[in-house]
Amino acid sequence: MPEENKLKVYFNEFNVLMDKTAYLPLVSGLLQAYAQTSPLVRQYYEFMPFLFRRDKVEAILSQYESPGVAAFSVSMWNEQLCLRVAKEVKARWPECLIIFGGPQAPFHPAYYFVRHPFIDVTVRGEGEGAFRDILERWVESQNFGPIPGISWREPKTGHCIYSEAERPLPQDLDIYPSPYLSGLFDSLINEPGGWQYQAIIETNRGCPYRCTYCFWGQGGLSRKFRFHSLERIKAEIEWVARNRILYLFNADSNFGFHTRDYGIAQFLVQTKKKYGFPEKFRSCYAKNSSTNIYRIAKLLHGYQMEKGITLSLQSNCVEALKNVRRQNIKIESFKELQLRFNHENIPVYTELILGLPGESYQSMVEGIEEILTSGLRNQLFIYQCQVYPNSELADPEYQKRFGIITRRLTLNEVHGEIHPADSIREYEDIVIATYSMTVEQWRQMSLLSWVTMLLHSLKMGYFILFYLHHRFGLRFTDFLIYLSRGSREWPAGSIWQREIGLFEERLDRIMAGQGRGNEMPAYGTIYWDEEEAAFLRLSSELEEFYGEMNAMTARFLATRDMLYDPAELKEAILYQRLCMPSPRAVSLTEWRFTINFPEYFVSELSGFPVALKPEPQVMVINSQDYGGDLKRFAREKLLWGRKSGTILQEHGFTVDQPSSPDK
Repeated sequence: MPEENKLKVYFNEFNVLMDKTAYLPLVSGLLQAYAQTSPLVRQYYEFMPFLFRRDKVEAILSQYESPGVAAFSVSMWNEQLCLRVAKEVKARWPECLIIFGGPQAPFHPAYYFVRHPFIDVTVRGEGEGAFRDILERWVESQNFGPIPGISWREPKTGHCIYSEAERPLPQDLDIYPSPYLSGLFDSLINEPGGWQYQAIIETNRGCPYRCTYCFWGQGGLSRKFRFHSLERIKAEIEWVARNRILYLFNADSNFGFHTRDYGIAQFLVQTKKKYGFPEKFRSCYAKNSSTNIYRIAKLLHGYQMEKGITLSLQSNCVEALKNVRRQNIKIESFKELQLRFNHENIPVYTELILGLPGESYQSMVEGIEEILTSGLRNQLFIYQCQVYPNSELADPEYQKRFGIITRRLTLNEVHGEIHPADSIREYEDIVIATYSMTVEQWRQMSLLSWVTMLLHSLKMGYFILFYLHHRFGLRFTDFLIYLSRGSREWPAGSIWQREIGLFEERLDRIMAGQGRGNEMPAYGTIYWDEEEAAFLRLSSELEEFYGEMNAMTARFLATRDMLYDPAELKEAILYQRLCMPSPRAVSLTEWRFTINFPEYFVSELSGFPVALKPEPQVMVINSQDYGGDLKRFAREKLLWGRKSGTILQEHGFTVDQPSSPDK
C-alpha cells in the first residue's frame, strides 16, 4: 500500500512536566513496537510522532493530520485533557478510531461510553496484544467482538459491548520489543529545543499482593510475576546511559523481591562507572526481602545512585491492614533494616496512608509513634488516600461496606509544573472519612501529619523531638499533637499561628474541592506539598521561629509537670537552629556549647547515643551559601535533599579544650 494511503496512528500519552523535563512515552513506545511486529499493521498503518507533552488542546490538534487511529494512554494526570482532545478529533475526523487504555480507563465502561460518545474502544489491563489485534481488525471490520480484554461501541446502536474473555498474559515479556532498542525514541533524544528526558524501564510485571487501594495487584490483572530477560534489561540500561539520561525509574512493583535484582543493581553501577549515567535510579522496593534489599541499597548508595530506600508500611493498624488486604513487612524486619541502614548512613523513608478503612485517629497516632520510636532517621511520608479507578477501593459496594466518604479535588501534581490558569483541570478522588474515622478526625489527622512531616521529616524540629523523647521520656507524638492544636490556641500574630492557620485554610479548600499543592513563584514554577511550603517559609525566618519554638517547648514541658533547665533547653533549641539551612548568606562557621549537645545529637544520628553532660564542645558548621537564591535553595534542599537525607547543614564537633594557665 502506498505510504500516502496508510492509516495514520497518533499516540497521546500526556506526561506531567517539570520545567523542560519529561518522561519518554514508554507506553506509547511499547504499543507501537509490538503492533509493528504484525505484517498487516506494517502494511496498512503509519505511526506518527508521539504526542506526550502536556499542552493546550489546539496546540495538540495542530499536530494531527487526517488521523485514522487516535490512541490515548489515560492516567489521573491527563484524563480530562485526553477526553477533550479525543472529542475534538472525533468531531473533526469522524472516521478516526478512538481507543482509550491505561489505569484511568474503566474496566466496565458502559457509563463511560454514554458520557463520552466519541470513544470507540477501551482496553483493560495490559494493552500491547489488544492494541495490535484492534489495528488488525480495523483494517476489515468494525466488529471487535472476537478480541479479548476490551469493550467497544457497536456502530449501529452505539451500545457498549463488553468482551467477557480475558487475554492470556505472556510469561516471556520479551515478546514485546523494546521501544528504546527499536530506535523509536532516537528522534526525540536528538531533537533541538533543550528538552531533558527521564526514562522508565520494567524488569518484570505483576504483583503478588492484593491491596485494595492499589491498581497493581487488583486492577493490573496480573498477580504472578513475568519477566524480561536480563539481556534486554542490560541493553536498555546501556541505552539510557549512552543517551546521557540522568534519572531512571524502574516500574517494578517489588524490586529486590527476586535474587536476580541484585545483579541488575550491579549492572547499573557498572554502567554509571563506564558512562557517568544514569546518575539516579529509583524503584519501589519489595516488602519482605530484607537481605536482598539491604545488599541492593548499600551497593546503589555507595555510588550515589539511590535517593533513598523505601520501607513502606501504609498502616500499623491490624484492622486496617485486614480491610485493605495488605501484607506488611514484619515490624522486626523493619526495625532490623532501620538499624542496618542507619549504620551505613543510607537514607530510608517509609509511608503511611491516611484514610484506610479501619484506621482510627488513635491507631494512626500509635502507628506514627511506633515508626518514630523504631529509629527512622530520614523521611516519614503520610499520604492522603487516593481512590484509583479499577481498584477495589473504588468499588461502590466496598465503599458502602466500610462507610467510605470521598471528595473530588482539582489535581495539582506536587513537584509538577504549575498549570496555566486557562489549562484543562484534572481531578483526583481522596478518602475523607470511613466507619472508623470521622471527617473532623480526618482533618485533625491531616493537620498532625503535616506538622509531623515538617518537624521530623523536613528536620525543622528533629533534634527537639529527640531531646524531649530521650531526656524526658516523652512520646514523640505527645509534642506533635500539642503543636497541632488549632490556630486559635496560639498567640495572635505568631509565626506558628500563621503556619497552623495556613494548614487549616488548605483543609477548608480541600473540603471545597480546590485541591492540594502550593504555588510559591519565588521558589520555582512547580507545586509544593503543605509541609514543604511551610519549610520554605520558615527557612527565611529561622531566628524568629526558633525563638517561638523555645517558648512553645517550655510551655509544653510545663503542661507535663516536667522539671527542666531553661539554659539546657535553650542550647538544645540553638543546636536545632544551627543545623537548619537558609537561603540567606550565612557567615557563622562554629558555635561553642557548654553542654555536649553536638556529640549528643551526632551520636544519635550514628546510632550510638551518648548521655548529656556539662562538657564544653564546639559545633563546626559547613554552611552552603545560597546567596538568597530561593529557587536553587528549594531545588537542592527539597527536590533533591528530602529523600536523599541531605536537608541538614553539614556539621560536626570538637571538644573544647581549656587553655593552659600562664607560667
